[in-house]
Amino acid sequence: METKALILPTPSEIDQIYSDLGTSESKIEIDVKTIKEWMRKQPHLPNPDDDERRIKLYLIMCKNSLERAKEALDRYYTIKTSAPEFYAARDPTSPELTQSRDLSMFIPLPKLTPEGYRISVNIFRTDDTEHLSFSDQVKMSFMSFDLRLSKLDIYTKEIFVFDVNNMTMNHIAGVLPHLKHYFYCAFAAYPMRIHQVHIINMKTYATSLITFAKSLLKKKITERIFIHKSSEDLKEYIDPSVLPLNYGGTYPKTVEEICDGWTEELIKHREWFIDHSSIVVDENKRAKKSSIKTLDNTLDGSFRKLEVD
Repeated sequence: METKALILPTPSEIDQIYSDLGTSESKIEIDVKTIKEWMRKQPHLPNPDDDERRIKLYLIMCKNSLERAKEALDRYYTIKTSAPEFYAARDPTSPELTQSRDLSMFIPLPKLTPEGYRISVNIFRTDDTEHLSFSDQVKMSFMSFDLRLSKLDIYTKEIFVFDVNNMTMNHIAGVLPHLKHYFYCAFAAYPMRIHQVHIINMKTYATSLITFAKSLLKKKITERIFIHKSSEDLKEYIDPSVLPLNYGGTYPKTVEEICDGWTEELIKHREWFIDHSSIVVDENKRAKKSSIKTLDNTLDGSFRKLEVD
């Protein structure tokens, strides 16, 4: 599907993505069909025809491993039933989600890095915490992921930028109790290949939040976290042509302008979000007891077992 919000790889760049994974467009299509046939034989899983692009992206993110992609897809559809606060009532025009977007957003930057990585920025747009809902923030973040994976995007790895310029102590107090739950859902539902994580405009009082977050993550990920006092530091790690103007880059838009463009994309897909909310597992039809932990089980260390490249 065409999108004005994202610049997608050229056909030759897509061929390179497949080549790096030891596969090709034709082989990927065969693998997608294989997974769809497997899903049809799993009575608890939804109709795969409604999410074919996601299957392809999961294959790419799982480095073309059929078994890892199958496990990741099962986890995704399972998490959707286990965490309704993040996956139900996904109308981007609702008052709750409109308010959430006004306070914070999680957006993909339009241009890929030269390596084919997609950068996503999480930004607190104001310092208002009175109307802050962490569940709505996470819901909007996952909606962005799902729209990219199911409808719009193709890329290889993730780079995350967290802009904490407007973060206050009240933000931290609101986020800390829910961080483990958020990480579990994020890593269980999405087989992310994380290249780097950048925290910009860092405040001294946010150290406790970062320290706690690191304690929940695998060492492999914490070693890829970089903390910066200014957004200007990003140019040392990311090609400036990808970065928005107010982050020291040369891409001809500011973060706020990109937020506005992504909001239009979310609203344009309103009906899809509403319809897609019902695409979940049916636990009553699961053939055997799942090896996937639900959120009713203890979370301690559970997401440490998930592969993050």
